[in-house]
Amino acid sequence: MNLNLFIAKKIRGRGVSSTGNAIACVSVAISIGVILMAVAISEGFRKEIGKRAAGFTGEILITVPGMDYMNDVYPLQADLSYLPEIKAVPGVRSVSETAYKPGMIKSGKDVHGVMFKGVDSTYSLDFFADFLAEGSLPDFSGERMSDEVLISKRLAAMLGLSTGERMTVYFIGEQVRARRLTVSGLYDIQLEDLDEKLALMDIRQIRRLNGWEDHESSCLEISLGGDGSKAAERMRNRVYDGIGEIIMERDITADAPVVVRRIDEIYPGLFDWLALLDLNVLVVMVLMMAVAGFNMISGLLIILFERISMIGLLKSLGMRTSNICKVFIYRGGAIVLKGMLWGNAVAVPLLLVQKWLKPFTLNPVNYFVNFVPVELNLIHIVLVDIAAFVLMILIMTIPSLFIARVSPDRTIKVS
Repeated sequence: MNLNLFIAKKIRGRGVSSTGNAIACVSVAISIGVILMAVAISEGFRKEIGKRAAGFTGEILITVPGMDYMNDVYPLQADLSYLPEIKAVPGVRSVSETAYKPGMIKSGKDVHGVMFKGVDSTYSLDFFADFLAEGSLPDFSGERMSDEVLISKRLAAMLGLSTGERMTVYFIGEQVRARRLTVSGLYDIQLEDLDEKLALMDIRQIRRLNGWEDHESSCLEISLGGDGSKAAERMRNRVYDGIGEIIMERDITADAPVVVRRIDEIYPGLFDWLALLDLNVLVVMVLMMAVAGFNMISGLLIILFERISMIGLLKSLGMRTSNICKVFIYRGGAIVLKGMLWGNAVAVPLLLVQKWLKPFTLNPVNYFVNFVPVELNLIHIVLVDIAAFVLMILIMTIPSLFIARVSPDRTIKVS
């Protein structure tokens, strides 16, 4: 057996050192647990909010230059010659035409401004199906234009509407035009700035109101089916670059000019909030590791002071200072491992309970979701554990330098 490891196993804290070891172990356990929770919750927010934002508009948009993606004045010529090439880019799940038109909903004495988004029968409504609170999804597959509309639960509550009811919508343009639409269902996505102002209806209605042809739209939505994670973000950037290369290689006179935009450019506020959340997680990690490191240094110094005579004896017997340092680093490493095991044993089950049962709730007005989102990733857990262990070992080399200053003649004489 390795002599350094053998001696380290024989060192057992008594009295003050035992208390110091316990404090250091608990400190490491709390720090690891808090870091694991912070990382899992941060990734959970990223995935939930990213997924919900992408569900409204897709991850990438092709729009008219100088115009917003909700533009209802200058249509995009959606029959682009290179559209098949874009659909063939690895990662692209679907490309959909969408058209927008602002309107005013009148219900009794209540009036509310809403942006109506027109889609056709090929548009995937799976995202809205996941967040459908009442009623059913509208059907746009008929030969005749549908008068069904999907609105948010929050908007319905504001206007006193329920599923199956008819409502009057006024569309503002060169002249005011009214339409009677039927509320087929209510969705509840909890992104206040979006679901309070967005309604889904038949794109044929929007095109007629805008005076557009069948191949004209406000924008093209490109869906990648991403989940909002860092991996999905990297894939989005690759697809964005690929689409840009396809457009740049084309003859600019063959098609109308277009602009390609990512979802983080569409909703900068949401993604800036996520970036700030990542910064907060980094601060928490630094603080927790600093606390754990301070307590580990304190605990190891206590052990060193109690074993100072043993250090002198080992030096007098010819043991190298570096090997004596390893003895105490091994002992400290055992304390760190014990604390890490306890931290994982407490944090992971708590995160699993939150992921499955969602006992901890949030105010969606402030946090965009009504529960604390959790995303457990085994790779993240392993990386946090490895990084924490390596950092703690490096920190423990600081008190170990004290060993080099121990004089055998003084320590043995004292003992």
